[in-house]
Amino acid sequence: MRYKKILLTIAFAVFLMGGAFVSSSQAQHRRIIVYRPVYTRPFFGFRNYDPFWYQMYETPYQRYQEERYYAQSNLRDKQKDLRKHREKYARDGYLTPKEREKLAKDQRKLAEARERASQYSRYY
Repeated sequence: MRYKKILLTIAFAVFLMGGAFVSSSQAQHRRIIVYRPVYTRPFFGFRNYDPFWYQMYETPYQRYQEERYYAQSNLRDKQKDLRKHREKYARDGYLTPKEREKLAKDQRKLAEARERASQYSRYY
């Protein structure tokens, strides 16, 4: 009986020691997985629209039409500004030197805008 207790105690100790040294592999290794997004340019068919490269695909005629539109739009804006300032300054019937300078500046800007707009009506 005495040897039986010692033998069981030794067997139980060996069993506990074996359990202490054996563990699952998931507890041993921690793997950190980092998911990074992948950015790609969208593809919308044969010619996709990219505003950075859009100028490269334009034809000279398209570019001319766009510049012509902006020149005419700028001319209309300058005419509107000059008309608005003339009405504002003519209300009291007296032009101060500062108002005269502003009107002269508006007239110079209008002349430049008119010259730029007339350049685009000559060629096409």
